[in-house]
Amino acid sequence: MCGRFDTSQLTWADIHAQLSVFARIATPPLNIEPDDDVRATTRQLVARLQDGAWTLDAMRWGLVPAWRSGKPLKDTEKSKGDGFKLTTFNARSETVAESAVFRDAFARRRCLVPASAWYEWTGDKGAKTRWRFSRADGEPLLMFAGLWDHADTPDAGPVDSFTLLTHPSSGLPADYHDRAPVVLERDDWMRWLDITRDPAPLFASDPGERFQVTRVAD
Repeated sequence: MCGRFDTSQLTWADIHAQLSVFARIATPPLNIEPDDDVRATTRQLVARLQDGAWTLDAMRWGLVPAWRSGKPLKDTEKSKGDGFKLTTFNARSETVAESAVFRDAFARRRCLVPASAWYEWTGDKGAKTRWRFSRADGEPLLMFAGLWDHADTPDAGPVDSFTLLTHPSSGLPADYHDRAPVVLERDDWMRWLDITRDPAPLFASDPGERFQVTRVAD
């Protein structure tokens, strides 16, 4: 799974350099605030291809599907407990095409989510150790496979949101958790974004040599 990630090494220059290989970037330069402890429901940068150009926008991590439009995002006295309660920061690659929450976004709205690393925890409750997974080649940018959606809510207004795809882990990551985020190599970015192509090969577990792990001090 991926419940926390890290954007502390992201720079606009690096993102621009890598994405511009494939298409022009329509979004003006952004000031990216580094964060070494990104959590669900916060707003994070998402890259999409729209009309042949890249757009980069901050979206809520935790997908709110379009069919939630007209319903509140949070519980209020007036909403009588009708707030959005589903845990949607991850989507399982094995079931995403059939899931009521994710299937429409999977069919139509795919995206890339830039990051520096992600975290996993080991140990018993109260004595957990945090581990940071980054690229083994030292490159500062890794790219998660993501889905995005848009809902119009009465309390929070328009909500653009995203989720991260996960698959069964193997190799090094499997020593820390049985699932891992789908991390795309640059040659696979366009395949993932092309909704006419089968993305199944991108979901296959990999041996994990692409990553290195370091212990995070308390």
